[in-house]
Amino acid sequence: MVSKYERLIIYPLLFMALFVALTGINVVNATQQILDKLVAREIVIVNNEGNTVASLKYDEAKADVSLEFFNDNGNRVVSLLSYENGGAIGVFNQEGHLTAAMQNEDNAGSLFLYNGTSKMTKLVGLRSGLYGGVLEINNAEGRPTGIMGNNVHNNGYIGLFKGELLGFLSPQIMLNITDEGATIYRAE
Repeated sequence: MVSKYERLIIYPLLFMALFVALTGINVVNATQQILDKLVAREIVIVNNEGNTVASLKYDEAKADVSLEFFNDNGNRVVSLLSYENGGAIGVFNQEGHLTAAMQNEDNAGSLFLYNGTSKMTKLVGLRSGLYGGVLEINNAEGRPTGIMGNNVHNNGYIGLFKGELLGFLSPQIMLNITDEGATIYRAE
């Protein structure tokens, strides 16, 4: 015979089981499933604590897709982006500040190194230029101090600048190789 107290436990459990069975609610799903297709605007991966460790999302405002990875502090450490003119990969330090980027720029490849602070100051740039590869060196303020590349004659050049805001427009020393030989320009 069922006691009065057993009914207080058993009947509610039976009603809950009947409700779950009729509504199709899956209370616990610990089985692995293989899906042919998954359609979503965002997929978020979390760790055991519920913190986001990766996300794949579509940004409707920018019309681009990003895949981002996060550290235990919730700071982004790697970002893969697609955008109208190409794609980019960003690498960030533990504080979430950009340290390196590889991206499409003017339909050619570029690699940039940054100072790893909130100012995102570009210190080194390596890019495909109009006449070939270009290496750009900047000072702590992000202003150009040196450049090495290829000129219109498919020869090399090296330029040194003061690191001023308009430093690219007035080199202090320029070594340029032409078909006639080397030229050295020195600012007066």
